[in-house]
Amino acid sequence: MAPILARRGAAGGSARAGTVGTVDIPPSSPARPGAPLPAAAIDAAVRALDVNDGRRSIGPDEALALRVVKVAEECGEASAALIGLRGQNPRKGLSSEQHLVDELLDVALSALVAAASVTDDWADRFAAHVTARTSRLIAAVDGGAPGDAALGGAASGAGAAAD
Repeated sequence: MAPILARRGAAGGSARAGTVGTVDIPPSSPARPGAPLPAAAIDAAVRALDVNDGRRSIGPDEALALRVVKVAEECGEASAALIGLRGQNPRKGLSSEQHLVDELLDVALSALVAAASVTDDWADRFAAHVTARTSRLIAAVDGGAPGDAALGGAASGAGAAAD
């Protein structure tokens, strides 16, 4: 199986600011026109979970803790899907790329539900967060990540561009 970046066309070629392969992607532009963030659905999920928590006498602090733990649980499932995709647990057989993507989307959904449980302005904050982090990532790749001498970066700090 070809590496994901190679299949997506992002590997190779010369990198320019805001460019993946040969396609310019400004950090503020939507990745998928016509595919808005389903904020209303996430807000509805929070309301449904709040009702469910009330029925089970789960207080707000415990509810938030459980929603954060749910993110960790979903991360584990995404990890298991990757292990299955790579065939690293022969006892369980292979999984598919679709299964991995589904689990990764479950991680994202769980994280957004947890964030929406904390603040009403989560969608605006998420949009600003994505723009800021992707801008830093693109800039780091274009100019070399900190600590990456091969790309011209100066200081060390693995993963700093995507923090």
